[in-house]
Amino acid sequence: MPMPAKSAMMQLTQKNPNRRTKAELEKRVRNEKKLQMADDQLQPPAWLEPGAKKVFNRVVEVMTPTQILNNADLEMLAVYADTYYDYISYKRKIRKTGLVADNGKPNQFIAQKRNAAASLSRLANSLGLTPAARASLAIHMEDEDDD
Repeated sequence: MPMPAKSAMMQLTQKNPNRRTKAELEKRVRNEKKLQMADDQLQPPAWLEPGAKKVFNRVVEVMTPTQILNNADLEMLAVYADTYYDYISYKRKIRKTGLVADNGKPNQFIAQKRNAAASLSRLANSLGLTPAARASLAIHMEDEDDD
């Protein structure tokens, strides 16, 4: 399994363990800067539950310095926040009702929580909410010098 991508800055702080050339690292730094977008003041959509709106606002607050998210990501970010809120709700229901249902079978919310976790992972990667996702975006960008 390949190693997850790391940002150029992370590689530089780790003394370039992948032995990239200076030109390759400089290209990555330029590409990572291109990924930074203007601060668009993302606002949660009205249909989100209050708890999901808190998740939405927290992600926006954390991601604003990276300048990766913008208004084009609004719907995907809203779905991420909604799914995260669902995940927490399933977790609470499992805690309240137990791991095993009255009929002796596993609690139905366990499977729903697992599905929500898988969706969260995919959405987080799509939105660049993981370090590997952000680094991968910078690696695969075209550089003007590559033309």
